[in-house]
Amino acid sequence: MTDFQPTRATLLQRLCNEEKDELSWEEFTDAYKRYIYLLIRGMKIDHHDAEDLTQTSLLGVWERISSFDYSPEECKFRTWLYRIVRNKVIDHIRKANTKKNKKVDIPDAETHSDPEIYNIAEKEWRAHISDRAYSNIQGNFSEKVMQCFDLTLEGKSTAEISASTGIAEATIYVYKQRVKDALCHEIRILNDKWS
Repeated sequence: MTDFQPTRATLLQRLCNEEKDELSWEEFTDAYKRYIYLLIRGMKIDHHDAEDLTQTSLLGVWERISSFDYSPEECKFRTWLYRIVRNKVIDHIRKANTKKNKKVDIPDAETHSDPEIYNIAEKEWRAHISDRAYSNIQGNFSEKVMQCFDLTLEGKSTAEISASTGIAEATIYVYKQRVKDALCHEIRILNDKWS
């Protein structure tokens, strides 16, 4: 079962309310913090700066969320979010250049076009949703089932998994399919609620 009970739209509506509550903000941060970090890293920003920029981006969202008008048919929330993140990264790069009083060899973040940023955002979002879905379904299966599935993700053949775990190959196929089906289902749920 998913950790996300309220839909993203409901969460956004609560956050857009002038009286933002701490629980809603924690839910939002839990859902989007890693995604924001991965998006920034996707713009070739180093780990330390990406962590700082993640916090700066979250603060930017906090400051602007009450003016966000949720209309998914006009603009996805993720589009609005990655524009905030992109602007924070560009500001960071400009400040770094000003401090050094020269043009620093900056990663491509400032020169990314909107379609490139969108592609980075979409790629990182898919990875984020997959990771979240995997985390959500783990408790639904025994340790042996998840071990078999994890070994298939590592590229091990069914014969190798059978040899190392002592589980029959036919059983491994069944385990793998059950986890895969649950994972795909969970990804669909999260995409419906959070994309």
